[in-house]
Amino acid sequence: MLPVLTAIGSMACVVALGWVIQRTGLLAGRGLPRGIARDGAGDGGAGARQTLATLSFTICAPALMFSTLASTDLAHVLSRGAVVTWATTAVLGLATAAAARWLLRLPAGPAAVTTLAAVYVNGGNIGLPLAVYLFDDALAVVPTLLFQLLVLAPLTLSVLDRATASADGGTPARSGWRTMGQVFLAAFRNPITLGTVAGLLVAVVSELTGARLPEVVLLPFDLIGAAAPPLGLLTFGMTLAVPMPAADADLGVTAGRGRRLVGWVITIAVLVRNLLHPLAAWALGSAVGLDTPALALVVTMAALPTAVNVTTYATRYGVFDGVAARATVWTTALCVPVLVVIGALLV
Repeated sequence: MLPVLTAIGSMACVVALGWVIQRTGLLAGRGLPRGIARDGAGDGGAGARQTLATLSFTICAPALMFSTLASTDLAHVLSRGAVVTWATTAVLGLATAAAARWLLRLPAGPAAVTTLAAVYVNGGNIGLPLAVYLFDDALAVVPTLLFQLLVLAPLTLSVLDRATASADGGTPARSGWRTMGQVFLAAFRNPITLGTVAGLLVAVVSELTGARLPEVVLLPFDLIGAAAPPLGLLTFGMTLAVPMPAADADLGVTAGRGRRLVGWVITIAVLVRNLLHPLAAWALGSAVGLDTPALALVVTMAALPTAVNVTTYATRYGVFDGVAARATVWTTALCVPVLVVIGALLV
């Protein structure tokens, strides 16, 4: 499992750099406002951390998604393993959202971040190296990425759009079909979703016509998109240097209950990511008759930790960003022994 350890170690170095940048105020006075100080006092959401998160969210990540999907072989999306991935992720996502909303009684925004922390995995920084070194197939992670980018991200980000609009004094949408229409319009106004849909359309046209976009066309998108993972990791590290957000202010409860709710959110994320999702993928994959290599791939992808993108999204919307960062830390640390066990049993 040296590739797993190497990938996580490399990520840890970039995250540590982000932590140092935030703690020392390295970017303050260099064209970027300092933003959140060491004591947690903010300036309304501005600052280097917010700027980097916005840059990654609106420019770099959409470019990465477009260039990746525009050159993807869509045949990888139609396998039984892909169906197992989509089904288990959907069921666990719905269960997590229900638990966050109705058992923990979280507001819509924090509930959306909780759902992402539990089911949105690190397919790029860890999943891709695992797919290459363990299965010799970089596109093995594509079904996971497509479900996240075409289903999970639009739905949860549209909830965050609406929640933050309401918090800023926006008019709540009406119920019924008009509400559903506004939800999907908000989803497809999202920059990452737009980049994903554009790349998918190019892939579909290429599949139908046999013509691929020249590399010279995709090269600028590749160059810009390459900045998305390190920017996300830097933002993640900078978020870790900021004290945990005041749960009582965000959730409208007492400080003690707020801390308990945060603890439950992180616990749910760890249970789903490091235990329930791999087990569910193994059970359903075995039931539909996947062979051992396909089953190993599906279970390995299901055992990936929470994506750094979740922290980027939470930071971008100013909702549960500290909680998302800590859920990512815990699931990343615990995924190593889980992946070792999977490798020993299935790979």
